[in-house]
Amino acid sequence: MTARLEGRNALITGASDDAARAAAILFAQEGANVFLGDRNLEAARRVAAEVAAAGRKSGAMAVDVAHEEQVDGMVNRAAAELGGIDILMVADAVMHARYPGGKNPNHRLIDEPLADWRRVMSYNLDAYFLTGRAAARAMVAAGKGGSIINYISVAAFMAAPGGGDYSVSRAAAWMLTKVMALELAPRNIRVNAIAPGYLDSNMSREFYSGAPGRLEAVLKRVPLGRIGQMREIAASALFLAGEESSYVTGQVLHPNGGLLMQ
Repeated sequence: MTARLEGRNALITGASDDAARAAAILFAQEGANVFLGDRNLEAARRVAAEVAAAGRKSGAMAVDVAHEEQVDGMVNRAAAELGGIDILMVADAVMHARYPGGKNPNHRLIDEPLADWRRVMSYNLDAYFLTGRAAARAMVAAGKGGSIINYISVAAFMAAPGGGDYSVSRAAAWMLTKVMALELAPRNIRVNAIAPGYLDSNMSREFYSGAPGRLEAVLKRVPLGRIGQMREIAASALFLAGEESSYVTGQVLHPNGGLLMQ
């Protein structure tokens, strides 16, 4: 490894997600200390142990990122234990309120209870606002700049029946990314997004298994003819976290196998 993140401190939320875990491990291999947050403390601790095994400082905390006080506490603790925050990756999500099973063509917005809508928005949008705000405040106070990476989805750019709440929340998180990028640019804090397509991830595997033939149908839609691997998503996050992207802000990377070309 080239230690492209040597001496940097990263906070990653959604540690139980495969993409967050892959990014955390790659960041550690590239020199970063990594603090993990997740509603599932054991999942966060497992990833933190892998970071420590790479010889980097690590930490873990149980946090519900839809709650302001818990998010502020996580950011404060991460900054204290690591010695600051240079990189934030927000990777929290729910597919929709009645997950598992993924998109359901009969799950129409006109039938959705308000409580379900609010649950999706709380984890797919509010969490991004709260975590980004808290980390940005810490970065501004430190005066060293930083990089914020919002892990969203190709769904932000593709309307589809059965996943309307998810798509709307992801599109809103993309607009949040751009607004924060504009506001934080004078502080040398870059804010970008990753919008993957179909992946070999824990969340996506439940989606593929939700109906017969679903994976085969997905592969027919992807020009490269395969689903994405976690190492490919982690590589996108590494680019946005490091100096190679020092002139990039308010942008989105699309590791989706060409899905959006159609």
